[in-house]
Amino acid sequence: MTSDLLDAVDALTKPTRSKVIQGDTVTVVNHDPLLRQLEDAVTSAIGNGGGGGSATGSVINDAALQQLLIIKSQIGDWCRIVGARHDRQDAVRSLRRWYVAFLGGTGESDFYVKALRGWAATITDLLDPPKTVPLAGACPVCKAVNWSGPDDTQRASPVAVLYDHADPYRSVRAVCRVESCDAEWVGADAVEELVEEMTEAEHG
Repeated sequence: MTSDLLDAVDALTKPTRSKVIQGDTVTVVNHDPLLRQLEDAVTSAIGNGGGGGSATGSVINDAALQQLLIIKSQIGDWCRIVGARHDRQDAVRSLRRWYVAFLGGTGESDFYVKALRGWAATITDLLDPPKTVPLAGACPVCKAVNWSGPDDTQRASPVAVLYDHADPYRSVRAVCRVESCDAEWVGADAVEELVEEMTEAEHG
């Protein structure tokens, strides 16, 4: 599991590149490490007074601050356990130091791999939330036509398609947002069949 641990650490602490295709032009975009991006989101929130006047931005940045504090605290604990120096101002440097010190011990890495992958997924969702496309009609499983939103108000279209910008085709899935229903459709084929079924039911 050593390679898995290194991959998990790298995912949080190393810069990445992506290609943006616009017509015939391909542009390479450089991205800071995920932990740096999280720190930047928090710094931006503080500089703009907690969201720059946007309620949605404020919520996202508040969540970013909470997540950053949790991660830094955990990294600090891990560093103390293995005797690595913890830099409170630099989570990337601290995590890399922890990794080097951890390799010199005999501890199992499974727990840490799972935790690090969870951090990466959470940060990605905070910085680039999955896109949500509601589908009109009742859920084919629970038959509900409404669902309770975060503010407990009743909303239509309980079934929604979710996907990530980075890889829409592979990440696409659909979920029923009714709390008592655990229906989920994973993958492009399943979502396409769901859309056809709901369209026929809506207009049939």
